[in-house]
Amino acid sequence: MKTYLILLISLTTLLSFGQVQSYYVTPVQTDAAYAIDQDSSTISINTGTQQNKLYLFIGGTGSSSSSDYNAVRLHAADLGFHFINLSYPNDVAAASLAGDTDALAFDHYRQEICFGTPLSDDVIVDTLNSVYTRTLKLVQYLNATHTSENWGQFLASPSALDWSKIIVGGHSQGSGHAAYLAKQFDVDRVLMFSGPNDYSDFFSGPANWITQPGTTSLFRHFSYLSLNDEIVDYAKQHANNAGLGMHINDDSTYVDNLASPYTNSHCLYTTQAPGIIILNHNVTVKLSTINNDVWTYMLTDPNVTDLENNSLDATLQVYPNPVANQLTISGKYSQSDLHDLHFYTLQGHQIALTTSPKLHQGQITVDISSFEPGMYIIELNGQALRILKQ
Repeated sequence: MKTYLILLISLTTLLSFGQVQSYYVTPVQTDAAYAIDQDSSTISINTGTQQNKLYLFIGGTGSSSSSDYNAVRLHAADLGFHFINLSYPNDVAAASLAGDTDALAFDHYRQEICFGTPLSDDVIVDTLNSVYTRTLKLVQYLNATHTSENWGQFLASPSALDWSKIIVGGHSQGSGHAAYLAKQFDVDRVLMFSGPNDYSDFFSGPANWITQPGTTSLFRHFSYLSLNDEIVDYAKQHANNAGLGMHINDDSTYVDNLASPYTNSHCLYTTQAPGIIILNHNVTVKLSTINNDVWTYMLTDPNVTDLENNSLDATLQVYPNPVANQLTISGKYSQSDLHDLHFYTLQGHQIALTTSPKLHQGQITVDISSFEPGMYIIELNGQALRILKQ
């Protein structure tokens, strides 16, 4: 994506934006094993305000980490976030796998690009060039060479990242990498722009990895889409968000005529015009007053911790799971709690029970024998959990 034009300058030259300083680091600077002709990662820090969090941004297909997403980068750094626009292999679009007959095609694609595991027939990425390794080596390099900038706070050890202090975000293909990393690691939050785009036309649904349980709480996921996206249809992106589980307590919110906090929604969309040289697919990362406010909200919304503490920390206790017929929810429930028990498909559609749930000594039993085999989400009193119906 070529959204913004900048003047090409020396990699060692600092760019200034108020208290924000920016510079470039090539992969070969972090490890001599990298090729010398690879795109640079762009680094931005705020020499004044410090959030003590790293915003790791992963660009879309064909984007340049040294020249694209400048508006996102400078805005985040101005707020006080350490920012990395990561250089990584990004020449194969996730959406190109939509017709693949392999149910795990998207899973293998994400795993190979993110971690270098040789599984995909669509990409060739080794461990050295994976998103994970490039990020780790870059943070290690910055910690060693830019000691005054406190990059060491993002390392749990000399050889491991501290994901609890890292916000993973991305545009298009990169939004899926961000969400995939959040499945593996407990990150600070996840910001997805114009994606994920891992919707299978062959299987008419989200990719397998999207619907699997993840490590990062759903309350720390944010999505920002264009209703008029011409690269991947909005309805498919919306279905992917539902597959992640984001629509259980939320619905998509139109931001163009609202102010922050956008009814506290984490599923946001816009109909802003793309302009002369920008696709609708890129609208979510273009410079605009609306976007500045949305980006600030996604990065700093203070309700994330409160929602999480009130809801997901008290995980539902259900058994058996997987379940064939009768599911038991253990706890100390009352008759009134039965009215707050709901089941949903991964696409967010509520499933009606054919038999009323029963309460006995504080435990709830419910017959789901009428459900088709597959993955469902059970919600009770604001708490949600995936279950597998056999």
